[in-house]
Amino acid sequence: MQIGLRPLAVIFGLTSALLFACTESDDSSDVRQTRSIMREIFNGIRVLLPASVEPEEFSDPAMRPKLSAAFDILSRNAQMLEEHTQSKDGQMHFLARSVARDASDAQRSFEERRYERSAFVLRQIAENCVVCHTRLPDLDDSPVAEGFVDQGVMESLPLEPRATLQIATRRFDEALASLRELLLDPAEPPAVMLGPLTDYLVVSIRVKGDFDKPASLLEAFGARDDLWPSLKRDVQHWIEVLPELRQKASGTPDVATGRAIIDEAVSNDPDGDGQTGLLNFVVASSILERFIASHRERDATLGEAFFLLGTLEARIGRNYWVTPAPFLLAESIRISPGEPFAVDAIDILERELNAEYEGSDFEQLPEDDQRQINELRALIDGAAG
Repeated sequence: MQIGLRPLAVIFGLTSALLFACTESDDSSDVRQTRSIMREIFNGIRVLLPASVEPEEFSDPAMRPKLSAAFDILSRNAQMLEEHTQSKDGQMHFLARSVARDASDAQRSFEERRYERSAFVLRQIAENCVVCHTRLPDLDDSPVAEGFVDQGVMESLPLEPRATLQIATRRFDEALASLRELLLDPAEPPAVMLGPLTDYLVVSIRVKGDFDKPASLLEAFGARDDLWPSLKRDVQHWIEVLPELRQKASGTPDVATGRAIIDEAVSNDPDGDGQTGLLNFVVASSILERFIASHRERDATLGEAFFLLGTLEARIGRNYWVTPAPFLLAESIRISPGEPFAVDAIDILERELNAEYEGSDFEQLPEDDQRQINELRALIDGAAG
Protein backbone atom coordinates (compact mmCIF):
# COMPACT_ATOMS: atom_id res chain seq x y z
CA MET A 1 0.00 0.00 0.00
CA GLN A 2 1.85 3.06 -1.22
CA ILE A 3 1.57 6.69 -0.23
CA GLY A 4 0.68 8.67 -3.31
CA LEU A 5 0.43 12.43 -3.73
CA ARG A 6 -1.93 13.47 -0.95
CA PRO A 7 -3.36 16.70 0.38
CA LEU A 8 -0.90 18.91 2.20
CA ALA A 9 -2.64 18.35 5.51
CA VAL A 10 -1.96 14.61 5.32
CA ILE A 11 1.69 15.02 4.45
CA PHE A 12 2.34 17.71 7.03
CA GLY A 13 0.44 15.83 9.71
CA LEU A 14 2.32 12.59 9.09
CA THR A 15 5.71 14.21 9.27
CA SER A 16 4.72 16.12 12.37
CA ALA A 17 3.88 12.73 13.83
CA LEU A 18 7.38 11.54 13.06
CA LEU A 19 8.68 14.01 15.64
CA PHE A 20 5.71 13.94 17.97
CA ALA A 21 4.79 10.29 18.34
CA CYS A 22 8.08 8.46 17.80
CA THR A 23 9.78 10.01 20.85
CA GLU A 24 9.48 8.73 24.39
CA SER A 25 7.98 10.32 27.50
CA ASP A 26 11.14 9.65 29.49
CA ASP A 27 13.38 12.64 30.19
CA SER A 28 16.73 10.82 30.27
CA SER A 29 19.78 12.24 28.53
CA ASP A 30 19.49 9.64 25.79
CA VAL A 31 15.85 10.49 25.11
CA ARG A 32 16.59 14.23 25.14
CA GLN A 33 19.25 13.64 22.51
CA THR A 34 16.82 11.60 20.42
CA ARG A 35 14.23 14.36 20.67
CA SER A 36 16.79 16.98 19.67
CA ILE A 37 17.72 15.01 16.55
CA MET A 38 14.08 14.36 15.68
CA ARG A 39 13.25 18.03 16.13
CA GLU A 40 15.90 18.98 13.60
CA ILE A 41 14.63 16.33 11.19
CA PHE A 42 11.18 17.86 11.52
CA ASN A 43 12.60 21.35 10.97
CA GLY A 44 13.89 20.17 7.61
CA ILE A 45 10.75 18.27 6.67
CA ARG A 46 8.31 21.03 7.53
CA VAL A 47 10.03 23.27 4.97
CA LEU A 48 10.42 20.60 2.30
CA LEU A 49 7.10 18.76 2.22
CA PRO A 50 4.77 21.75 1.80
CA ALA A 51 6.94 22.82 -1.16
CA SER A 52 7.15 19.29 -2.57
CA VAL A 53 3.38 19.10 -3.21
CA GLU A 54 3.59 22.24 -5.34
CA PRO A 55 5.75 21.34 -8.38
CA GLU A 56 6.26 24.94 -9.46
CA GLU A 57 7.42 25.99 -6.01
CA PHE A 58 9.63 22.91 -5.57
CA SER A 59 11.46 23.61 -8.85
CA ASP A 60 11.52 27.41 -8.50
CA PRO A 61 15.16 28.66 -8.71
CA ALA A 62 14.31 31.38 -6.21
CA MET A 63 13.35 28.71 -3.64
CA ARG A 64 16.44 26.61 -4.22
CA PRO A 65 18.67 28.11 -1.48
CA LYS A 66 15.97 27.72 1.16
CA LEU A 67 15.13 24.16 0.12
CA SER A 68 18.78 23.16 -0.18
CA ALA A 69 19.41 24.39 3.37
CA ALA A 70 16.41 22.36 4.60
CA PHE A 71 17.72 19.27 2.82
CA ASP A 72 21.08 19.75 4.55
CA ILE A 73 19.34 19.86 7.95
CA LEU A 74 17.22 16.80 7.16
CA SER A 75 20.03 14.67 5.76
CA ARG A 76 22.56 15.57 8.46
CA ASN A 77 20.18 14.78 11.31
CA ALA A 78 18.81 11.67 9.66
CA GLN A 79 22.38 10.38 9.54
CA MET A 80 22.80 11.30 13.21
CA LEU A 81 19.60 9.41 14.04
CA GLU A 82 20.90 6.30 12.27
CA GLU A 83 24.15 6.49 14.25
CA HIS A 84 22.30 7.24 17.50
CA THR A 85 20.13 4.12 17.21
CA GLN A 86 22.95 1.67 16.49
CA SER A 87 22.99 0.44 20.09
CA LYS A 88 19.21 0.17 20.31
CA ASP A 89 16.60 -2.32 19.14
CA GLY A 90 17.65 -3.75 15.79
CA GLN A 91 14.42 -2.99 13.99
CA MET A 92 14.45 0.57 15.32
CA HIS A 93 17.93 1.03 13.88
CA PHE A 94 16.81 -0.45 10.58
CA LEU A 95 13.94 2.05 10.34
CA ALA A 96 16.29 4.91 11.25
CA ARG A 97 18.58 3.73 8.48
CA SER A 98 15.60 3.87 6.12
CA VAL A 99 15.00 7.49 7.10
CA ALA A 100 18.67 8.31 6.51
CA ARG A 101 18.66 6.59 3.13
CA ASP A 102 15.45 8.30 2.04
CA ALA A 103 16.74 11.68 3.17
CA SER A 104 19.95 11.21 1.20
CA ASP A 105 18.08 9.95 -1.86
CA ALA A 106 15.62 12.85 -1.77
CA GLN A 107 18.42 15.39 -1.41
CA ARG A 108 20.45 13.88 -4.24
CA SER A 109 17.42 13.81 -6.52
CA PHE A 110 16.66 17.45 -5.72
CA GLU A 111 20.21 18.52 -6.44
CA GLU A 112 20.00 16.70 -9.79
CA ARG A 113 16.69 18.49 -10.49
CA ARG A 114 14.70 15.25 -10.49
CA TYR A 115 11.96 16.95 -8.51
CA GLU A 116 9.21 14.36 -8.86
CA ARG A 117 11.51 11.62 -7.57
CA SER A 118 12.65 13.82 -4.67
CA ALA A 119 9.07 14.62 -3.63
CA PHE A 120 8.06 10.95 -3.78
CA VAL A 121 10.94 9.80 -1.56
CA LEU A 122 10.28 12.55 0.98
CA ARG A 123 6.81 11.13 1.53
CA GLN A 124 8.16 7.66 2.28
CA ILE A 125 9.77 8.94 5.48
CA ALA A 126 6.34 9.17 7.11
CA GLU A 127 5.73 5.45 6.54
CA ASN A 128 8.44 4.64 9.10
CA CYS A 129 6.12 5.84 11.87
CA VAL A 130 3.38 3.43 10.87
CA VAL A 131 5.76 0.48 10.58
CA CYS A 132 7.37 1.25 13.95
CA HIS A 133 4.08 1.74 15.80
CA THR A 134 2.45 -1.50 14.64
CA ARG A 135 5.19 -3.91 15.72
CA LEU A 136 4.30 -4.64 19.34
CA PRO A 137 1.35 -4.44 21.74
CA ASP A 138 0.32 -0.93 22.78
CA LEU A 139 -3.01 -1.18 24.52
CA ASP A 140 -3.48 2.54 25.20
CA ASP A 141 -3.69 5.30 22.65
CA SER A 142 -1.17 8.11 23.03
CA PRO A 143 -2.61 10.88 25.25
CA VAL A 144 0.14 13.18 23.99
CA ALA A 145 -1.05 12.94 20.38
CA GLU A 146 -4.68 13.80 21.21
CA GLY A 147 -5.64 17.02 19.53
CA PHE A 148 -2.26 17.33 17.80
CA VAL A 149 -3.96 17.47 14.41
CA ASP A 150 -6.98 19.77 14.16
CA GLN A 151 -10.10 17.60 14.29
CA GLY A 152 -11.71 19.52 11.46
CA VAL A 153 -8.70 18.87 9.26
CA MET A 154 -8.67 15.21 10.30
CA GLU A 155 -12.34 14.72 9.42
CA SER A 156 -11.85 16.37 6.04
CA LEU A 157 -9.32 13.76 4.95
CA PRO A 158 -10.21 10.67 2.91
CA LEU A 159 -10.58 7.65 5.16
CA GLU A 160 -7.43 5.76 4.16
CA PRO A 161 -4.95 8.64 4.66
CA ARG A 162 -6.87 9.62 7.79
CA ALA A 163 -6.30 6.13 9.22
CA THR A 164 -2.62 6.28 8.28
CA LEU A 165 -2.26 9.58 10.12
CA GLN A 166 -4.08 8.16 13.14
CA ILE A 167 -1.77 5.13 13.26
CA ALA A 168 1.29 7.36 12.85
CA THR A 169 0.19 9.37 15.89
CA ARG A 170 -0.77 6.27 17.91
CA ARG A 171 -4.51 7.04 17.78
CA PHE A 172 -5.25 3.36 17.26
CA ASP A 173 -8.94 3.26 18.24
CA GLU A 174 -9.66 6.16 15.92
CA ALA A 175 -7.71 4.45 13.14
CA LEU A 176 -9.77 1.28 13.57
CA ALA A 177 -12.97 3.30 13.33
CA SER A 178 -11.76 4.98 10.14
CA LEU A 179 -10.70 1.68 8.60
CA ARG A 180 -14.00 0.01 9.49
CA GLU A 181 -15.92 2.83 7.85
CA LEU A 182 -13.75 2.51 4.75
CA LEU A 183 -14.07 -1.28 4.56
CA LEU A 184 -17.87 -1.16 4.83
CA ASP A 185 -18.36 1.70 2.38
CA PRO A 186 -20.30 0.25 -0.59
CA ALA A 187 -18.80 2.93 -2.83
CA GLU A 188 -15.31 1.52 -2.28
CA PRO A 189 -14.55 -1.49 -4.51
CA PRO A 190 -13.35 -4.62 -2.69
CA ALA A 191 -10.35 -4.85 -5.04
CA VAL A 192 -8.66 -1.99 -3.16
CA MET A 193 -9.67 -3.16 0.31
CA LEU A 194 -7.01 -5.78 1.05
CA GLY A 195 -4.45 -3.21 2.19
CA PRO A 196 -6.81 -1.44 4.61
CA LEU A 197 -8.13 -4.82 5.79
CA THR A 198 -4.58 -5.94 6.59
CA ASP A 199 -3.99 -2.69 8.48
CA TYR A 200 -7.18 -3.26 10.46
CA LEU A 201 -6.16 -6.77 11.46
CA VAL A 202 -2.60 -5.72 12.34
CA VAL A 203 -3.72 -2.83 14.55
CA SER A 204 -6.50 -4.83 16.22
CA ILE A 205 -4.57 -8.04 16.84
CA ARG A 206 -0.88 -7.16 16.93
CA VAL A 207 -1.16 -3.76 18.61
CA LYS A 208 -4.37 -3.87 20.64
CA GLY A 209 -4.60 -7.63 21.26
CA ASP A 210 -8.28 -7.35 20.36
CA PHE A 211 -9.99 -10.24 18.57
CA ASP A 212 -13.56 -9.02 19.15
CA LYS A 213 -13.39 -6.08 16.74
CA PRO A 214 -12.01 -8.25 13.90
CA ALA A 215 -14.81 -10.77 14.46
CA SER A 216 -17.42 -8.05 14.12
CA LEU A 217 -15.68 -6.41 11.18
CA LEU A 218 -15.25 -9.65 9.25
CA GLU A 219 -18.91 -10.56 9.69
CA ALA A 220 -19.96 -7.18 8.31
CA PHE A 221 -17.36 -7.15 5.54
CA GLY A 222 -18.27 -10.69 4.49
CA ALA A 223 -21.89 -9.60 4.13
CA ARG A 224 -21.02 -7.19 1.32
CA ASP A 225 -22.74 -8.35 -1.86
CA ASP A 226 -19.91 -7.20 -4.14
CA LEU A 227 -17.17 -9.54 -2.87
CA TRP A 228 -15.89 -11.91 -5.53
CA PRO A 229 -16.46 -15.59 -4.65
CA SER A 230 -12.91 -16.49 -3.59
CA LEU A 231 -12.66 -13.44 -1.31
CA LYS A 232 -16.04 -14.24 0.24
CA ARG A 233 -14.77 -17.78 0.93
CA ASP A 234 -11.59 -16.37 2.46
CA VAL A 235 -13.54 -14.04 4.74
CA GLN A 236 -15.75 -16.92 5.86
CA HIS A 237 -12.61 -18.97 6.53
CA TRP A 238 -11.16 -16.16 8.68
CA ILE A 239 -14.37 -15.97 10.68
CA GLU A 240 -14.24 -19.71 11.32
CA VAL A 241 -10.58 -19.90 12.39
CA LEU A 242 -10.53 -16.69 14.45
CA PRO A 243 -11.54 -18.31 17.79
CA GLU A 244 -8.86 -21.00 17.47
CA LEU A 245 -6.22 -18.43 16.53
CA ARG A 246 -7.26 -16.27 19.46
CA GLN A 247 -6.69 -19.19 21.79
CA LYS A 248 -3.27 -19.92 20.32
CA ALA A 249 -2.21 -16.30 20.64
CA SER A 250 -3.25 -16.07 24.28
CA GLY A 251 -0.38 -18.13 25.66
CA THR A 252 3.28 -17.33 26.18
CA PRO A 253 4.69 -16.46 22.75
CA ASP A 254 6.91 -19.16 21.28
CA VAL A 255 8.32 -19.97 17.85
CA ALA A 256 6.69 -23.39 17.60
CA THR A 257 3.21 -21.86 17.85
CA GLY A 258 4.03 -19.20 15.29
CA ARG A 259 5.48 -21.79 12.92
CA ALA A 260 2.43 -24.07 13.29
CA ILE A 261 0.05 -21.22 12.48
CA ILE A 262 2.06 -20.36 9.36
CA ASP A 263 2.22 -24.01 8.26
CA GLU A 264 -1.54 -24.27 8.64
CA ALA A 265 -2.00 -21.23 6.38
CA VAL A 266 0.33 -22.65 3.75
CA SER A 267 -1.47 -25.99 3.75
CA ASN A 268 -4.76 -24.17 3.09
CA ASP A 269 -3.24 -22.25 0.17
CA PRO A 270 -0.50 -24.48 -1.32
CA ASP A 271 -0.07 -22.31 -4.42
CA GLY A 272 0.42 -19.18 -2.34
CA ASP A 273 -1.66 -17.08 -4.71
CA GLY A 274 -4.62 -16.27 -2.49
CA GLN A 275 -5.50 -14.43 0.72
CA THR A 276 -6.60 -17.50 2.66
CA GLY A 277 -3.69 -17.31 5.08
CA LEU A 278 -3.87 -13.56 5.81
CA LEU A 279 -5.36 -13.88 9.30
CA ASN A 280 -2.94 -16.68 10.21
CA PHE A 281 -0.02 -14.53 9.07
CA VAL A 282 -1.11 -11.53 11.16
CA VAL A 283 -1.59 -13.66 14.29
CA ALA A 284 1.71 -15.49 13.77
CA SER A 285 3.52 -12.17 13.29
CA SER A 286 2.11 -10.94 16.60
CA ILE A 287 3.38 -14.04 18.41
CA LEU A 288 6.82 -13.82 16.80
CA GLU A 289 7.22 -10.08 17.48
CA ARG A 290 6.48 -10.68 21.16
CA PHE A 291 8.83 -13.64 21.28
CA ILE A 292 11.71 -11.65 19.77
CA ALA A 293 11.09 -8.78 22.19
CA SER A 294 11.32 -11.11 25.20
CA HIS A 295 13.96 -13.67 24.14
CA ARG A 296 17.47 -12.79 25.23
CA GLU A 297 19.59 -15.63 23.81
CA ARG A 298 20.96 -15.31 20.27
CA ASP A 299 20.29 -18.96 19.54
CA ALA A 300 18.79 -20.97 16.69
CA THR A 301 15.29 -20.45 18.06
CA LEU A 302 15.70 -16.68 17.88
CA GLY A 303 17.18 -17.03 14.40
CA GLU A 304 14.13 -18.96 13.24
CA ALA A 305 11.83 -16.36 14.79
CA PHE A 306 13.53 -13.61 12.77
CA PHE A 307 13.34 -15.75 9.63
CA LEU A 308 9.65 -16.53 10.00
CA LEU A 309 8.79 -12.94 10.83
CA GLY A 310 10.80 -11.74 7.84
CA THR A 311 8.86 -14.01 5.49
CA LEU A 312 5.60 -12.74 6.98
CA GLU A 313 6.54 -9.08 6.63
CA ALA A 314 7.43 -9.76 3.00
CA ARG A 315 3.82 -10.91 2.53
CA ILE A 316 1.78 -8.55 4.71
CA GLY A 317 4.03 -5.46 4.96
CA ARG A 318 2.68 -2.09 3.84
CA ASN A 319 5.02 -1.60 0.88
CA TYR A 320 8.46 -2.42 -0.55
CA TRP A 321 10.00 0.94 0.35
CA VAL A 322 9.54 0.78 4.11
CA THR A 323 9.57 -2.77 5.44
CA PRO A 324 11.60 -4.48 8.16
CA ALA A 325 11.65 -7.73 6.12
CA PRO A 326 15.25 -7.27 4.85
CA PHE A 327 16.53 -6.57 8.36
CA LEU A 328 14.67 -9.55 9.83
CA LEU A 329 15.92 -11.96 7.18
CA ALA A 330 19.51 -10.72 7.43
CA GLU A 331 19.41 -10.97 11.22
CA SER A 332 18.17 -14.56 11.01
CA ILE A 333 21.25 -15.44 8.94
CA ARG A 334 23.66 -13.62 11.25
CA ILE A 335 22.26 -15.48 14.25
CA SER A 336 22.04 -18.93 12.64
CA PRO A 337 23.97 -19.14 9.36
CA GLY A 338 24.20 -22.93 9.60
CA GLU A 339 20.47 -23.57 9.93
CA PRO A 340 18.53 -24.79 6.88
CA PHE A 341 16.32 -21.70 6.88
CA ALA A 342 19.36 -19.46 6.26
CA VAL A 343 19.49 -20.55 2.61
CA ASP A 344 15.84 -19.63 2.13
CA ALA A 345 16.39 -16.37 4.01
CA ILE A 346 19.16 -15.17 1.68
CA ASP A 347 17.06 -15.95 -1.40
CA ILE A 348 14.03 -14.08 -0.06
CA LEU A 349 16.24 -11.20 1.12
CA GLU A 350 17.76 -10.74 -2.32
CA ARG A 351 14.31 -10.78 -3.89
CA GLU A 352 13.02 -8.21 -1.40
CA LEU A 353 15.94 -5.85 -1.93
CA ASN A 354 15.54 -6.01 -5.70
CA ALA A 355 11.81 -5.36 -5.34
CA GLU A 356 12.57 -2.36 -3.13
CA TYR A 357 14.54 -0.69 -5.92
CA GLU A 358 12.33 -1.78 -8.81
CA GLY A 359 11.29 1.32 -10.73
CA SER A 360 13.86 3.49 -8.96
CA ASP A 361 16.93 5.16 -10.39
CA PHE A 362 19.13 2.24 -9.37
CA GLU A 363 19.95 -0.09 -12.28
CA GLN A 364 21.36 -2.63 -9.84
CA LEU A 365 21.50 -3.09 -6.09
CA PRO A 366 23.36 -0.28 -4.30
CA GLU A 367 26.87 -1.18 -3.26
CA ASP A 368 26.11 -1.48 0.47
CA ASP A 369 23.18 -3.83 -0.15
CA GLN A 370 25.19 -6.01 -2.52
CA ARG A 371 28.01 -6.07 0.03
CA GLN A 372 25.53 -7.25 2.68
CA ILE A 373 24.30 -10.05 0.40
CA ASN A 374 27.88 -11.16 -0.26
CA GLU A 375 28.76 -11.11 3.45
CA LEU A 376 25.67 -13.11 4.38
CA ARG A 377 26.34 -15.70 1.68
CA ALA A 378 29.88 -16.01 3.01
CA LEU A 379 28.50 -16.66 6.50
CA ILE A 380 26.25 -19.41 5.15
CA ASP A 381 29.07 -20.97 3.13
CA GLY A 382 31.40 -20.81 6.13
CA ALA A 383 28.86 -22.47 8.41
CA ALA A 384 28.39 -25.24 5.84
CA GLY A 385 32.13 -25.99 6.02
